[in-house]
Amino acid sequence: MATALPQPSMHAGPEAPVKAGSRRRASRGRPRVLLVDSAPGAHVALAAALAEAGFEVLLVAGAQAALESLAGDGAAPQLIITEVELQDGDGFSLCGQVRADARTAHLPVLLLARREEDFHRDLAGGVGADDYLAHPVDARDVVALALLKAGRRSGDAAFETRTERLSLPDVARALLAGVRSGRVVMAEGQGWFAFRHGLVVDAVFNGERGSLAFRRMLCFGSGGYSVVLGPELHKGSFTMDRPYLCETVLQGLARFDALRARGLPLASRLTVDFSRLAEVLASLPEDVGEVVRLFDGRRTLRAMLLECQFPEAVAYEASTRLFALGVLVPACLVEERERARCGATVPGFFEPTLSVDAVPVDAGGAGANAPFTLVGGAQPPVILDFPKKGPGASSAVEGLTGAVRSDDAGV
Repeated sequence: MATALPQPSMHAGPEAPVKAGSRRRASRGRPRVLLVDSAPGAHVALAAALAEAGFEVLLVAGAQAALESLAGDGAAPQLIITEVELQDGDGFSLCGQVRADARTAHLPVLLLARREEDFHRDLAGGVGADDYLAHPVDARDVVALALLKAGRRSGDAAFETRTERLSLPDVARALLAGVRSGRVVMAEGQGWFAFRHGLVVDAVFNGERGSLAFRRMLCFGSGGYSVVLGPELHKGSFTMDRPYLCETVLQGLARFDALRARGLPLASRLTVDFSRLAEVLASLPEDVGEVVRLFDGRRTLRAMLLECQFPEAVAYEASTRLFALGVLVPACLVEERERARCGATVPGFFEPTLSVDAVPVDAGGAGANAPFTLVGGAQPPVILDFPKKGPGASSAVEGLTGAVRSDDAGV
């Protein structure tokens, strides 16, 4: 569940944030974040989330305390996160002062607003803020933007990271919480999605385009990617806002991840046991055929999920259920079973056996079952003995065998 930033507590003692900041200040080798509170204890939950993500958090109350911290001789922070409403000023003015000082002008600044106003976005852009997030602010979104921007210069247009450090669902949710525009581009041409002012507007992944491509990119995209900020002026193919992303898409993705953690491997190859399917078919939904038909023993489960038109979590759950019922079985087991069953017992109707004993061909056609002799120059004659037709042989096999004999006799 989303963890909203807590409202200022009237019972929080002034010493608690200072002690927390002192303890974190003693930590070395971790990127430092300056977190500016509107009141003592207002952002303890956010400070804890940042510390858990690997940041050293310096927690101060008010604009003046923030400026004094920046003017000190200690190590400069790599990111500033400030409330818009402060006791001794406002976050917009503080951001402007940070930009006016040559020593701090490069620091990225995130503005958090408890109450959004119509002019806030324009004002945030005017003072040079790197992003602006309005209530309700999710601590996970702030942490994701911190992971993306800490240590970079303010105004940078491209940020590179990996899904192992910052997952695509986390970065998508965080970018829609802000006011910036741009696109997320996967490495090696895997795909991309574009966002504009809190909306996803286009996506391309695995040959698909639109909302389906966006959903599958969140499910299956992995490795390196870059976030490129800038105007997205094209119309796009769909629109998706942050509430729909969080309440529908990400909940389905959570189900998908839970199945992947304890379910069938995505690299497994499955095929259908049709005898078992016939036994349980009456108890299965009517549209289960859309899932079953994709398991041919060659596709992996991942390829099947990418091709199926059902949502990924639904198709994954259906596949898991069919596997539990015995309708889907590992393709390698079926292949081994077929090899063991057939072995050398397959009749070789069209597989001649070689012999070095020459037997002349009866040119007059005497003996319908006489073997054929092929003579080629000085090479030793080779006899092609075809198995005799059994009593249960089909007419098709008989006709084909007769045709072969007729051609060979002509030769």
